[in-house]
Amino acid sequence: MIDSFARWGRLLRRPIHLGWERLRSPYATALGMCFALLLLRSHARLAQAHVWAEDGWRFLADALEHGLGATFMPYAGYLHVVPRLLAWGVALLPLEAFALGVAFVTLALNAALFALIARDGCRWLVPHDGVRIFTAVAFCFLSGTWEVTGNLANLHSVLFYGAMLVALQDLDRPLGFADGLVLLAAATSAGEGVLLAPVFLLRGVMRWRGGRPLREVVGEALAAVVLTVPAGVNAVLLRQADLPAADFPTWPLSRMAEHLWITLNDRYVLHPVLGDRGAIAYFFWPFAVRMAVVSGFAAVLVLGLRRLPARPRVLLLAACACVSVLIPLTWYVRADAAEFPTFGVLRDPDVMDARYMLFALPAGLTLWVAALGRIRTVFAGGLCVCVVVLAHPRWTFEPWGPERDWAQTARRIREVRETPGAEASVRINPKGWAMRIRGASRPGP
Repeated sequence: MIDSFARWGRLLRRPIHLGWERLRSPYATALGMCFALLLLRSHARLAQAHVWAEDGWRFLADALEHGLGATFMPYAGYLHVVPRLLAWGVALLPLEAFALGVAFVTLALNAALFALIARDGCRWLVPHDGVRIFTAVAFCFLSGTWEVTGNLANLHSVLFYGAMLVALQDLDRPLGFADGLVLLAAATSAGEGVLLAPVFLLRGVMRWRGGRPLREVVGEALAAVVLTVPAGVNAVLLRQADLPAADFPTWPLSRMAEHLWITLNDRYVLHPVLGDRGAIAYFFWPFAVRMAVVSGFAAVLVLGLRRLPARPRVLLLAACACVSVLIPLTWYVRADAAEFPTFGVLRDPDVMDARYMLFALPAGLTLWVAALGRIRTVFAGGLCVCVVVLAHPRWTFEPWGPERDWAQTARRIREVRETPGAEASVRINPKGWAMRIRGASRPGP
């Protein structure tokens, strides 16, 4: 009997140890796997490529009208430098290639940012290269990726978590040039990036207290500045935008606390383990069962985190705390956002596609993988596999909406633009959205 159990144990551990513990290029491996899987998930969208929301209505329309001059034009109260630059660059191609070009470029960027967890610098957090690659793959299947992945409009969300993964690198490694590019992109395109500035300040303090001279922690100080200065600009732009006021600040404190508790409990404790349907089922269980489940999961999480070395544990917990502030910040700056089903008791599987479901989930999954990896490597790898398997009902990204013939839309846009004085509304996705296109100025008398 003992020999039988030993054989099963070796079988369970084998996939983790077959050359995956130390790879020559874990980041490149993760990047390739993530990009291939995102392309596979997006095959229906690629076959019927069309633009989504602000990709057409705002970024393409402004690129066509203003060219590179649209780069620093604010929208919805903050800057979108990277999406605007990408829209301008892809718009230099024949217009018929725009939708497909945006899809490929953004999917590649999504894969590159998700794969940051696989870099050598994250070995101090999760030592096993294979587990970190599986984690990057699992990021591609988290709830909310239906809307977030593969478009310019939601690139800011992925950039935010890219900045988080940069912050979680080994403290013995200084921030590099690639890290600076990720942070600059997040700072100028993801207004929420300022929430991670305290994590970089903490990195600097920890590196300095660990024996590094002050001149070697300049990178962390610059990172905090880079994330903070554009946030000041965004604060002014947000005030000038005169957006509808959120009612969240008027809520009773008890209601705020209840919404925040439910959301954080789901993102950090429940959903990374239970998946979509498990997290929804949880809210239908008796109160005693719910408390037992949460207590059990929290105990396992604490047990694993206690085995994590002190410095990565402190940095990881600080990052998760700062990421969690994104939720009430969103409620504050977006009218009615706090009322979205994704921030309350989960009852409808359809909410799992919404972009707000992604809030804090990458941090929660990273927390669980780091904790389970210290208990048993196979548990951490198994969790990542389960995330992918439990996402099966939404593996395929359906086309963005009813508008699926981009070639016809592109011809219509070109015709209007080439007709002096013409003006037309061209439908895009989702339903009810349209681009306002103006023709060339009429020639003078």
